[in-house]
Amino acid sequence: MIISNALPLINTVPMRLPHFLLFLLAVPAAEAQVAHGGRPIAWGGPLDMRGWSEDRFVGLDREVLLQTAVSSMPGGERYGVQRFTSVDVPAQGTWTTTDDQRKVCRMVMRSPGAVMLSVQFDVFQLAPSARVYLYDTDRNYFIGGFTAANAQPDGSLATAVVPGDAVVIELVEPDPPQGVSHLHVASITHGFRDIFRFGEQGYLRDYDPGYQSAACHNNVTCPIASDWQDQKRGVAMFLRPDGDGCTGTLINNTLQDGTPYFYMANHCYVATTSQWVFYFNYESPSCVGSSGPTNQTISGATLKSNYYFDDFVLLELNSTPPQSYGPYYNGWDHSGSVPQTETVIHHPLYDVKKITFDYQPATSYTVVPYSGAPETVKCWKSFWDSGIVEPVSSGSPMFDQNKRVIGHMYDGSQTCANASSVYTGCPKFSESWDGSSASTRLRDWLDPANSTTALDGYDPYMSSNPEVLVRLKVFLEGPYNSNNNLMNGTLRSSGLVPLAEPYTGIGYPHVGGGGESTTQGVLNASGTASVVDWVVLELRNKNDASQVLATRSALLLRNGSIVDVDGSSDVPFPMPVDDYYIGVHHRNHLGIMTQDPQPLSASAVLIDLTDGSVPLNGGTLATDGINGRRVMVSGDVTRDRHIKYSGTTNDRDPILTRVGGAVPTATVNGYYLEDLNMDGVVRYAGTSNDRDIILTVIGGTTPTATRSAQLP
Repeated sequence: MIISNALPLINTVPMRLPHFLLFLLAVPAAEAQVAHGGRPIAWGGPLDMRGWSEDRFVGLDREVLLQTAVSSMPGGERYGVQRFTSVDVPAQGTWTTTDDQRKVCRMVMRSPGAVMLSVQFDVFQLAPSARVYLYDTDRNYFIGGFTAANAQPDGSLATAVVPGDAVVIELVEPDPPQGVSHLHVASITHGFRDIFRFGEQGYLRDYDPGYQSAACHNNVTCPIASDWQDQKRGVAMFLRPDGDGCTGTLINNTLQDGTPYFYMANHCYVATTSQWVFYFNYESPSCVGSSGPTNQTISGATLKSNYYFDDFVLLELNSTPPQSYGPYYNGWDHSGSVPQTETVIHHPLYDVKKITFDYQPATSYTVVPYSGAPETVKCWKSFWDSGIVEPVSSGSPMFDQNKRVIGHMYDGSQTCANASSVYTGCPKFSESWDGSSASTRLRDWLDPANSTTALDGYDPYMSSNPEVLVRLKVFLEGPYNSNNNLMNGTLRSSGLVPLAEPYTGIGYPHVGGGGESTTQGVLNASGTASVVDWVVLELRNKNDASQVLATRSALLLRNGSIVDVDGSSDVPFPMPVDDYYIGVHHRNHLGIMTQDPQPLSASAVLIDLTDGSVPLNGGTLATDGINGRRVMVSGDVTRDRHIKYSGTTNDRDPILTRVGGAVPTATVNGYYLEDLNMDGVVRYAGTSNDRDIILTVIGGTTPTATRSAQLP
């Protein structure tokens, strides 16, 4: 156990803006933090944590923190404090080995008094196929898996929060290992406010959050917000590692290419953007709810431009929000025309997303940010007719009647009782358009030609039908030829491979697929890229490998490639870009599945399941090895996912039945499940018989042994 005695550090950044400013942070969405799926080892059941390594901080009194913590931003609302440490997870953690020979390292980060914790890795360099998960010690809540693709450009990663006063870091390495992982913790954020209402969801014991945003707010799912369902998807809340946070929005550019620019307030900015975590779609599913999903997060952004006297910042997220987040890039208007109505979408006091309306035209005014300032901040003034804004609303976008951004939250403080008499101020988007250089203005980034005054929002996925392509390689044990490392194509050359996929007819439960067929021309083609047989591909839920989302029958070629029915193309699935477990089934071989979800998109990348580069679920139990190649195990005649040589429902007896049941030396030609070596002939005895294959794959010496598919 490692004891960290460092006292909590509260960073305070001097700000010269008005003391009544509201604050909100926006973060850059990046591949870092987008979870790639999978689950911690043995998730869903208890796990003995005795003896696990710990990095334990001195406890903090939550009530004292609530009373004394000072936000680094005027009008801010601090949710936590950053605590520094130094932990080399692989070197100091506790290592164990799973049944399928994966190596698992665990380290517990404990900060007594916290209601939630996040972790900042200053070194996040994972070996191929390694994964990291973080979860609470009650094993009710986890985030991840994170892979090497999640690292920021500087090799770091900051995570979203996990409920409780302790978080487990779990590093999972494949078997065999494919490199060395480096994982170092530099700090954690000790959250003392339950901003995501984990207590209400049962993740905290006997905890009262003690505060909430005002009762007169409107959830973005309420009927009053029905016309703003696109615009809300661009708005995100972000948390900084120093315990502060704000709101901001994705914003469109004239190329409409989905560059993830993020517009926010300068008074919410500190130069730690690589460690910011952005929360998208944190909203209640109902009009009266106060909690929502917190799993659509992204880490890290890069500063593009900002200017103190316009109080604006433009960031670029380090990677694009994925399709599953449903991102929307809000439009803008830099004409300076007086807005006839004003709308703000925001996260007051870290609450679920809210919407606020002023149904009257705005007026102009200026703010002197400090005595003797050389410039003023030029703002729109609004009085709210429905809803208000509060701390952490800072930086949230103000829209005009055309649903275009014309500014962001900056100035003002209301209650439900005084909203009609106390105004809110938003720096004008038009004032930030021009400046002395690209680093102090917006136009270079949002309209390089400077030819557009107003631009509508952009939905990058509205016009395209989702589709991912799969390019996969596998070998079947039955027809595999160890002399040339190809599979024999005897079924095709004998004219036995059917034009229509056979799996629907034998009872395979297709999901969205089935009924595929090819042409005689495809089956007539010969050579190393000719057809061996039909197989089924499965895409499974990246967070639940037992859930099959989509299936498709495809053609397996002699060189191991799985292709579409035209004999050459990658296999398409009408599914959004995401990570998926990939399963492969053959009618008389045990099915296999990737050990981890694989990233799929409209551009296919080869996933080779024959050479060991992609771990399989079950490890070495999932396949057999021939000449250093992994091959799917032959022998599942009964298609029950088990191979048995003797006993009830064994796979040997059907072979004898197929050849007549009385004369073991009899043979039958055709396309049959019992043809395990796939030579077009079913044989129970003699040379090249199919019976011996079953005995061989279960071990060769004990007839009562069995072999099972390593699938959930």
